[in-house]
Amino acid sequence: MDGIYLYGIVEAPIKVDLVVAGVDGSSPVHIVAKKSLGCVVSDYSGEAFTALSKEQIVRRLLAHQWVVERVMEEHTVLPVKFGTILDSPQDVLDLLSQGRSKLGDAVAAIRDKAEIEVAATWDTSRVLREIGNEEDVVRAKEAIARTGQPAREDLVRVGQMVKAHMDKRREGYRERMVSLLRPLCVDLAPNALVSDDLVMNVAFLVDRSQQAGFDAGVQRLDKLFQNEVNFRVVGPLPPYTFSTVEVTRLTPELVDEARRALRLGDVTSEAEVTMAYRRMAAAEQRNLERGSSPNNLVAKLKQASDVLLRYCRAQREAAGSERPDAPNGPGDRCLFDVAIRKSRSADVEPARFGGAVRV
Repeated sequence: MDGIYLYGIVEAPIKVDLVVAGVDGSSPVHIVAKKSLGCVVSDYSGEAFTALSKEQIVRRLLAHQWVVERVMEEHTVLPVKFGTILDSPQDVLDLLSQGRSKLGDAVAAIRDKAEIEVAATWDTSRVLREIGNEEDVVRAKEAIARTGQPAREDLVRVGQMVKAHMDKRREGYRERMVSLLRPLCVDLAPNALVSDDLVMNVAFLVDRSQQAGFDAGVQRLDKLFQNEVNFRVVGPLPPYTFSTVEVTRLTPELVDEARRALRLGDVTSEAEVTMAYRRMAAAEQRNLERGSSPNNLVAKLKQASDVLLRYCRAQREAAGSERPDAPNGPGDRCLFDVAIRKSRSADVEPARFGGAVRV
């Protein structure tokens, strides 16, 4: 497939001279600008992302991160979701025009801010030995020892007791850590604890002018938990976790399919879509109560409703843009739903232990 790959949104006019290839390994990175906003892009030529191997996806993800982080060294950059490809430079201009207000506000909200990842780990073996000396755990183990041949249920009960102690200790540690760092940041978002070794794994949004104070806060934590917990800090990073642009192209085919599902003609308002969804979902629920076999129709109706609600919002935003031929129907080729979301770890996963990812 051929198209234009998107990395991030910046304030224009700026110059980006990375002298580096984009995610396809050959096309240079450049800026497509429209008045006060620009989009960091590169041409893309290659297989569709859905057809790539896991190894190929990882290489492109690393390249995506590297470009965004390089731009961040000199400019505020609002990341675009990994894997976003539009058809042409004109599509990019239409996106900047239609989403100008929403994108501009989002860039302003993260101006001079960066994401910092803080992970804390402990020695699980040491923690388990300490928990093994807790009075209730000792009594339970002694009771099992007296039986000679402990029942499986007794062993499970002791295991659950140990886990409860570990969870309680971890939560207490994490609360103390977060309470110290919370006043030093603008926002925070917990990440998943993917192993027993992790005590805390949190992304913090930090004002760059306060970064020294935040770093000092992590150092205070290190002294407070000396010999008990190890801290790893990654950043500063672009605000992947807190503000990532998601772009959905609302094609005529997608909109028409949603209209047919809700038995609607020309959609004029979000209220009209909501009423149609509620009416058909209620009818389907009555059919199910009368004994009809489940067919996932309610989920399909909800999906169609979501498409048409996004379509109505996109129409309204496009009509208010500076583009003179703002779209007024599903036949317009460049109608986009633009959302600013907190990303999932599956979307962009900055290096958790060590340093910002570099190719």
